[in-house]
Amino acid sequence: MLFKILFLVLAYLIGSVPFGYLIGRLKGHDLLKEGSKNIGATNAGRVLGKKYAILTYAFDMVKSFLFVFLFNYKILPVEWCVLNPMLYGLVANLGHCFSIFLGFKGGKSVACASGAVAGYCPYLLPVMLILFFIIKKLGGLVSLSSLLTTFITVLIGIGISIFKGTFYFIDINNYEIGTRYPYDAWFCIFLFFIGLLLFLKHIPNIRRIIKGEEKPVNY
Repeated sequence: MLFKILFLVLAYLIGSVPFGYLIGRLKGHDLLKEGSKNIGATNAGRVLGKKYAILTYAFDMVKSFLFVFLFNYKILPVEWCVLNPMLYGLVANLGHCFSIFLGFKGGKSVACASGAVAGYCPYLLPVMLILFFIIKKLGGLVSLSSLLTTFITVLIGIGISIFKGTFYFIDINNYEIGTRYPYDAWFCIFLFFIGLLLFLKHIPNIRRIIKGEEKPVNY
């Protein structure tokens, strides 16, 4: 039980590390006061340039990828995992969006959400990236691309679970197959809440999209 609690706390603390903000400060900028006033990759690119957007995305992605991957492939013992590795992805995303180091302010969960998905089902990451860039090419809006890609990814995740016949609650201690966790109902639930968190953080963007006031990103 001690290790279960420890890794949940670590997932939140690592998720809370505001890499975009730190990179900005190293470059003499405060992302909380410039651009869209967000610490994510999009605003990092807007304020600092494209390569810093990529760097911020990579660091933010790894935050939620880490424990999902380590538990999913049983590099960390099953006995230390609570319910499903995707829970650690959700907790890391909560840390990213509500960072204890920034007075519970944070990013919008796009990169962090993709990291959790990549840790559980790596082959979905290129699918997500292709979807994102196709939608961005057509619409020009990063926020809309992020929202639609997230919605489609959640549907794909649930579809995989149904297709594999594992859409029910599985006690991993009594279910050994291969070297990784199954796509069970816990996976779908935590994936759904990660997507929901992303949508909630994008409510201001959704309002601007509806009003036609959302600005495209041109870098």
